[in-house]
Amino acid sequence: MQSMPVTVRRWSARAVVLLLLVLAGLAFPAAPAHAHGQLALSRPLSNTIVNDPLERVELYFTEQPASFAHFTVTGPTGRIDNGWSTGEPIRLDKPVQEYFLVDGKWTPRAYHVGYPAIVPIAHWPAAGPYLVEYMSVASDGDAVRGSVKFEYNGPTTAAPPGWSPPTNTPPQALLDQIGNGHGGGDTGRTQQSSPAAGDTVAAPPVTAPSDGSGSLTTWLIPGALVAATVLILLHASRKRR
Repeated sequence: MQSMPVTVRRWSARAVVLLLLVLAGLAFPAAPAHAHGQLALSRPLSNTIVNDPLERVELYFTEQPASFAHFTVTGPTGRIDNGWSTGEPIRLDKPVQEYFLVDGKWTPRAYHVGYPAIVPIAHWPAAGPYLVEYMSVASDGDAVRGSVKFEYNGPTTAAPPGWSPPTNTPPQALLDQIGNGHGGGDTGRTQQSSPAAGDTVAAPPVTAPSDGSGSLTTWLIPGALVAATVLILLHASRKRR
């Protein structure tokens, strides 16, 4: 019986290696999201249609936004935001869970209150897509960044007398905080929730390990796959020689 050609053996070994790498990736559980100060609710909701000229956009976070946070609202003709301010916190219909590493375990903490950032809208110059972007820092130093998109189909409105589109950029203090934070990661998410009763929609809870019981299995499966990969490569190398 003739032996398998070298080229075929090489491709077979590569296919097995790729399969094992894919299985190893599936074996590693996703790390729980531990974003702090994240967006819990927006008005309007993301990916919705707005038919009336709103006076403001409201963003609610699990923590009060930093005093030097930065917010913009941009439409087809440019920015239409007119500063921002805080407001009265609201009770969230659905609590938002954030995770904290305590004694080596991810521990959930539920947030029932949304802290607002109110962004006044100067005018509505045109129908079309609009983008709300925010940048802040959580109390633990994590960056809080993200966006909310919506479509405006309402009537156009005139700009206030003497108003001009803002050109301000994120303040240096904010950029410094984000640069010196815990990795400077982007903890904000574009809200994709569907409208619910009362127009108050909180982000769904994020799944996280309830305890450390699965830690041994977590390492045994990938370790076995890596060992099998090494043995296959060694076997294929010996055959080629």
